[in-house]
Amino acid sequence: MMERQKDYVCPEEYRPYADYLPFRRYLVDWMSDVGEQCHLHNSTVHCSILFLDKIFRENLIPRSQWQLLATACISVASKYEEAEEHCPPIPDLLHLTRLAQAGHTSLTFRAGEVEVLKYLGWRMRALPPIHFIGYFLAKGAIYQDDTWQGRGLIEKIPKYVKKYADFFCNLTLQEYAFQQYLPSQLGAAILMASRVALQLEPRWRPELARLTGYEEADLSHVFTHVWEYYEEQFPGRSTSPKSVVPKPEEPCKI
Repeated sequence: MMERQKDYVCPEEYRPYADYLPFRRYLVDWMSDVGEQCHLHNSTVHCSILFLDKIFRENLIPRSQWQLLATACISVASKYEEAEEHCPPIPDLLHLTRLAQAGHTSLTFRAGEVEVLKYLGWRMRALPPIHFIGYFLAKGAIYQDDTWQGRGLIEKIPKYVKKYADFFCNLTLQEYAFQQYLPSQLGAAILMASRVALQLEPRWRPELARLTGYEEADLSHVFTHVWEYYEEQFPGRSTSPKSVVPKPEEPCKI
């Protein structure tokens, strides 16, 4: 898993001056909206965006093909990540994305899918940070002697941590600059940010270092990047973690 993550994201492949980056935020929002309307898992959308980033980072794609390839990335990712019955049918995708109005048919769309597969070298196992978060949380990232806002834990804390982790995964997906970090490292930093947002103490533990493979010192600069980006995107909120955590009797809200 640690080695395979480099197929799509690694510091050596980071291209902060790629031609498509001024338009990337729009593409990410658009693909996320399509994925939501198709009822795809959040992780599937994240994989599809890694597909798109790899293709656009390494190739000069004409603007006229962006929508077709973006939709094809969603379709290919769904076929790899989702159960077969959850994969959106091509006619539905053509209608939803208005590619049919642009003259595309099932045949031309399948040709677009093949182009995506060729660009990817037929390697479809993308590992975004949200996959690592799922693994970390499944293994257990909350401990009995953790404290929450200076008191003992309550039953809903694991649910709150997952909610914050999903929030930070979606937030960092929007910004290409986070691809300068390995997905496992960003995932671990997101886990730390989720604990900080909830005021869980300590914010990092030896058990988490063993689980993730990262000591706190390895994550401090990535955590800072995540937290500062959160503050930049939500300037109307106080930057104190207290402003994004529930009161003890209230549910967690993002």
